Amino acid sequence: MRSLYAFCLLCLIAFTSCEEEQVYKTCVVENPVQELEWLRVKVSELQKSEYCQFVQTGNFKGRTVFVVGNCDPLINSINSVYDCDGNLLCYGGDETCPNFQQEVKDVKLVWTNGK
Repeated sequence: MRSLYAFCLLCLIAFTSCEEEQVYKTCVVENPVQELEWLRVKVSELQKSEYCQFVQTGNFKGRTVFVVGNCDPLINSINSVYDCDGNLLCYGGDETCPNFQQEVKDVKLVWTNGK
């Protein structure tokens, strides 16, 4: 009887499929604004804006993300969320990332034009 339980347990383990966990690239750099080319270009564009602009980094669904947005309190805007390679993932707060503000963790400011 004990052998039957062991065999059933072995079959259960062998035939249970595990979901493959998606592994995302994390961009661990000391100065992302200088070390990531796409971000350096984006910041140079934002620097020319007459409005207050910012770049933050954070952790979203297991990946490092960069949030680019407008910090002027009089302007209603939606933040853009990028991955380490500069690919646009979604817009924080709209239907592409509806719960972004609740799900993003460890948010840190990495750049602002200070306007």
